[in-house]
Amino acid sequence: MDARALLEAEARTQLALHGLEGWQLLPERGVWRLIKTYPTANFVQAQALAQRIGWLAEREQHHPELTVAWGRLVVAWWTTRVQGLTVRDFELAAASDDILYSGRPLA
Repeated sequence: MDARALLEAEARTQLALHGLEGWQLLPERGVWRLIKTYPTANFVQAQALAQRIGWLAEREQHHPELTVAWGRLVVAWWTTRVQGLTVRDFELAAASDDILYSGRPLA
């Protein structure tokens, strides 16, 4: 098994260990990223979710790529410093899910 396949296998193990559902492992420009599209009812809800994840990112000093569009928010976590994924990315992906599924209305 080559190094790339080992990294992917480890990342898939971390997905399972952190109970992350709906997250995808995708390589972009040679870097593995954790990506999830959150459906929302409208643009305002997508913005509100992005803002909450943004607050989490600021608090943790680890920032995802957020793409806001009508009816969805796309979140991508990875660590630039290592050009890939760390345990922290998986933890923050789980925290992102917690924000949406906390029961608090988005807007």
